[in-house]
Amino acid sequence: MNVDQHLKVAQWHMEQARLHATTEHTCGCPVNEEYQRIIDIVESGEKIEEDLSCSVQS
Repeated sequence: MNVDQHLKVAQWHMEQARLHATTEHTCGCPVNEEYQRIIDIVESGEKIEEDLSCSVQS
């Protein structure tokens, strides 16, 4: 993906999170290994480094 595509996916995820937080919607999104790695990095507070190869898959 290019930068614009990454930003569009991030925008979609942010809007989904906002909607999930304001409704009684239950999210069925699975947490795969790559998403868990990202969650762990964000929760740890460590600096987010540039990933040179994106391995996020649906």
